[in-house]
Amino acid sequence: MGLVEEQKAERRARILAAARRLVAEHGFDGLTMRELARASRVSVPTLYNLFGGKHAILVGELEETFARVDAVMRAARGAGFVERMLAACEAANADLLSEPRYARSQVHLMLTSPETAALRRDLSRRYVAMMTEALREAQTAGEIVDFVDPEAVAERCYAHYVATMVDWALGDLDDEEFRTATVLGPCLMFLGIARGAAARRLERRLRELQRLRPRAEAGRQQKRR
Repeated sequence: MGLVEEQKAERRARILAAARRLVAEHGFDGLTMRELARASRVSVPTLYNLFGGKHAILVGELEETFARVDAVMRAARGAGFVERMLAACEAANADLLSEPRYARSQVHLMLTSPETAALRRDLSRRYVAMMTEALREAQTAGEIVDFVDPEAVAERCYAHYVATMVDWALGDLDDEEFRTATVLGPCLMFLGIARGAAARRLERRLRELQRLRPRAEAGRQQKRR
C-alpha cells in the first residue's frame, strides 16, 4: 500500500470510529455530516469524497465488520469446521459488543430503513456464501454428512444469528445471553450433521454452553433486583 492509500485508509478508520461514537450518543438520526467532520478532523467534502453520505458511512462500517469476520474465518482454515464457524461467530459478537449502543442503532436502522434493504440482502448473501464455503470444505474433509446441502445449513445459521441479534438489540437478551445464544444455536444445528471427531467436539461445547445458560439467567435476574 502506497502513502496515499495509507493516508486514505487512516482517514476512513478515523471517520468510522467517530461515527460509532456519535451514533452511540445521539442515534443515527442525530448524526450530522458537519459534526462528524469535526469529530474526525476532516472536512465535510472529504466525508462525501470517501463515503458519499450518512447511509454510505453505515455501509462502510458493515463492510469493515464483514472483512474482519471473513479474515478470522480464513485464518482458521487449517482448523476444523467447528472451530472456524465459532471463531467467525465470536468475531462478529466482539464487533457488536465493542460499542453496544451504536450496534443497537445500527440494527434498528438496518431493519427499518428502506434505504438499507439492498445492503441487508447483499450482506445476507455474502455471509451465507462465506459459511457455505466453509461447510463445503468440511463436507469434503468428511466432517459433516454427505447428503446435507451446505448452503441450506448456512442460511439457517445466518437467520438464527440475525434473529438473536434483533432480540439483543431490543433488550430481550443481555450481552452474555446474546453471546451464549449465538453459539448455542449453530452448535445444535451442526450436531445433527457432524461426523466423528467434529461431532464429539460439538457435544463438548454444547455441554459447556448449557451449563452457562442458567448462570446467565441468574445473573440477569440479580441485576433486576
